[in-house]
Amino acid sequence: MRANLIWQFILGLIGLVLAAFLGVELYISNAPLHEILWLLGVSAALLVSAVMSLLFARWYGARIIRLAEFSRRLAAGDFRPLEARPHSDELAALARAMNETAARLANMIRSLTDEHSRTAAILESMAEGVAVVGADQRVVYSNAAFAQILGWGANGTGAGEAALGQGRRLVELVRQNELLGLVTQALAEHERVESEVTVGTVRLQTFAVTAAPVRAAAASGETNGASKEARTGESIGAVLVLHDISELRRLERVRRDFVANVSHEFKTPLTAIQGFAETLLGGALDDPEHRARFVEIIHQHAERLTRLTDDLLRLSKIEAGQLAIELRKVNAAELIASCVETARFAMEKKKLTIEVRCPSGIPPIQGDAGRLRDVLQNLLDNAVQYTPDGGNIIVSADLGDGEVAFTVADNGIGIPQVEHERIFERFYRVDEARSRDVGGTGLGLSIAKHIVEAHGGRIWVESAVGQGSKFHFTAPIAQ
Repeated sequence: MRANLIWQFILGLIGLVLAAFLGVELYISNAPLHEILWLLGVSAALLVSAVMSLLFARWYGARIIRLAEFSRRLAAGDFRPLEARPHSDELAALARAMNETAARLANMIRSLTDEHSRTAAILESMAEGVAVVGADQRVVYSNAAFAQILGWGANGTGAGEAALGQGRRLVELVRQNELLGLVTQALAEHERVESEVTVGTVRLQTFAVTAAPVRAAAASGETNGASKEARTGESIGAVLVLHDISELRRLERVRRDFVANVSHEFKTPLTAIQGFAETLLGGALDDPEHRARFVEIIHQHAERLTRLTDDLLRLSKIEAGQLAIELRKVNAAELIASCVETARFAMEKKKLTIEVRCPSGIPPIQGDAGRLRDVLQNLLDNAVQYTPDGGNIIVSADLGDGEVAFTVADNGIGIPQVEHERIFERFYRVDEARSRDVGGTGLGLSIAKHIVEAHGGRIWVESAVGQGSKFHFTAPIAQ
């Protein structure tokens, strides 16, 4: 533009000069001197005017070019203001208006960027999976939690894998028909839909799913397809939220199992007590041969109820955080010796041999001697109960990294591999009939687990059917 203006003025100037000299040449032969001088003056004035016009055009054109370059910078996202110039004409007013526009745009974009960053940070830090899909069911956005739940982020950091899902159809990424059905229903009915979906194959997880339609804001005065869609209230997408309720469902299942197990555990001895009491009241009191045996049976079942009630109260206090622990230095060798001595009568009755392995260099542990004795005694009593006559039991203590590991090993019936994770649950028994025969309540290992964890230790089992069992638990070394 600037070059065109310059060439136009140069050509105009040349034309004026040629016209002036041609006119002078044609007129000078017969014109008087004053007219010739007047003509030369006019030509000179025209020449000066042309030069001034050229300079003004170049100056004005430069300002226009400067504004045009500033407009291109604004379009490219560069909002640096124009340098102020001491002018007060229309172009100066336009420059000031463009500077104000640039400042407002910069503030608006900065505000939108900050808001987008905050929203993205919130969504990425959420434990709930969040995804946005369009009306064509293509993924517009999904956070790392959503990607990880559905397996997109299993091999990566999560966010990067989630980005791979953007732009792809949801059916290509999701294998849960229930989830796809909820999205389709929300888009079709334009209403919020809630349900539960189970995800996973080996480790099942339950999620509360909410699918809510997203509608565009109606724009008045527009007739394009998008605005018409907005005015008619059609959904332009849906927001999916997956909230993990696996633990809640597990606790509900545990509560139901607990009520059922407690009812079952109480029913057996209560039925026996009631039956034999009715038998005695029905005339067996006068039968010297049977009444003593009946009373003994009632007494045994009453003791079982007492043990069960005591264990339930202990477990309730432990799970409520009311377990009182007095931390002191405890000698590992003395702890083992005390428990072995308590179980010795039962071991001699079954002709079991016991071996104690506790090196002299084992340091004292930090814990409550009475509580830790309960744990070790429970493991030792279980080993005695489930080891056949003439079997062997080994009780040992080994020094670990900042802790002492206690082990009770036997060559008894063993525990199937699939039962290892559930063996520490309340009322869970591998062999229910034998457990009741030996008087177990099914709460001992659950109580032991809580006590060990309250000391900051771990408890686990190694066992195979027919090869015996090894129960381990750890306790921290005293500082």
